[in-house]
Amino acid sequence: MSTAYTEIQLVSAINHITASCLVLSTEVSLPYKTPKSAQELFGGLISKGDRNNKTPSLKQLLVIDKSPSARHRETFLDAVWFYNAITEYCGQEFKRRTTLHPSDIINIQFTSGTTSTPKAACLTHKSLLNNAILVGDRLKLTEVDVLCCAPPIYHAFAFSLGVISTMAFEHSATVIYGVPTMFLAELEEANQRSLESSSFSSLRTGLIGGSIVPPILRAQLKERMNLSGLLNMYGMTELSPTVCTTCWDDEIEKHHNTVGAVLPHTEIKIVSRNNYHQTLRRGERGELLIRGYLLMKGYWEDEKKTSEAFIIEADSNSDGLSLVREPTPWLRTGDEAVIRPDGMLQLTGRIKDIIIRGGENIYPSEIENLLLQHELISSVAVVGLPDDRYGEIVSAFVILHENVVISQCHDTMAFNLRATSESSISTRNESQGKVLTGEDIRDMVRATLGRSSAPKFIFWASQIPLTATGKIEKYKLREIGQAALRKRGEGVAPDKQAGQR
Repeated sequence: MSTAYTEIQLVSAINHITASCLVLSTEVSLPYKTPKSAQELFGGLISKGDRNNKTPSLKQLLVIDKSPSARHRETFLDAVWFYNAITEYCGQEFKRRTTLHPSDIINIQFTSGTTSTPKAACLTHKSLLNNAILVGDRLKLTEVDVLCCAPPIYHAFAFSLGVISTMAFEHSATVIYGVPTMFLAELEEANQRSLESSSFSSLRTGLIGGSIVPPILRAQLKERMNLSGLLNMYGMTELSPTVCTTCWDDEIEKHHNTVGAVLPHTEIKIVSRNNYHQTLRRGERGELLIRGYLLMKGYWEDEKKTSEAFIIEADSNSDGLSLVREPTPWLRTGDEAVIRPDGMLQLTGRIKDIIIRGGENIYPSEIENLLLQHELISSVAVVGLPDDRYGEIVSAFVILHENVVISQCHDTMAFNLRATSESSISTRNESQGKVLTGEDIRDMVRATLGRSSAPKFIFWASQIPLTATGKIEKYKLREIGQAALRKRGEGVAPDKQAGQR
């Protein structure tokens, strides 16, 4: 489970799956933050009395000692210490279960998507192991490859493709995994350390996934980090997790504009957003559906969410007659996509993130990809905010490179956001450097994508809220944007997605 969970979230997750053992460390570390003690974060689970009341199923704590001193040990009076257990049972074999089957659940993987309520996806021996093998084949992994796995291990990306594909986590990596925000952070770090591409000479390939990859980012990674063999990846926790990747010998256009070809033993199709029984032709945009060995069994003890995610259709032969075998369900991904004539899958965005302005569909990823080409912009996220006239209007949250000055003269639609614990966004305070205005950004978008795609509101930010695995939490941006507009008296309409109207 996520190391970013609060005690309330952790208790909820443990009770949901009725876990009997919790493995934790004496200190919990998160990126860019000072380590905190487990006692401080999860005190209600450390004490046996409190633990019995809050999590009745939890019988054991298995604790890994990461603290520099031994004073904390008295806190974990009834815990089993990991290294003591290793020493005590060293050389002994695990009891083998004779009743295991390939379709048995091996992992209950909590989703780390961009909604506020994670779900517990049930993955099997067959789905995880085969997915790791097939992705390893696409990467041409060998026994001499060394993996740098940036995503955390509780994420399906790292669990399946990191831990199962290869167990090497060392220096002089030849393979690197990550999501776009992680690679952007690595580029920033390389700039700050003045590292040349020769510093990354050992890298030969890797996977980048989790969200749409801007072509400008791929070009920067090739130039600065020697990643000419970086493959795009598309997947979901519920799919063990990989559906598509690009290939080594694909043309650069495919790497820039698609997530590649579907992996073996997996089926995909595009259906109408308004009628998921209507299959669309190649080249038509619609919702992406997926089925095959990689599909989860369902969400743990949640029939409602499982039935909402699955579409079960009877398979038929060429004569249109139903087959005898039980039909395999399709998973609704919530992603809008196109299967191109060449078979490549092209993502066009999350369906819920598509902005409908006055009846016109506007795709945030197109605006984000364009703005990331601006030399002064480090990162950007585009969302729709409710509007009484148009239904939704385009808004952009922009992070600038160092030494860029924000000019808000005569721009009443640009906002400086101050840092709060709720929004995780703060104002930049550069006093010198190049100047950028909100109108500069709008002009750039108007010139390429048209007036309707130009952001009405610009929010200058130093941070954008992310999940623990680096995905942008756009629902939080919508909440932050609406709060800022209300504070300025802009009269923005309540957000229908948030159920406020």
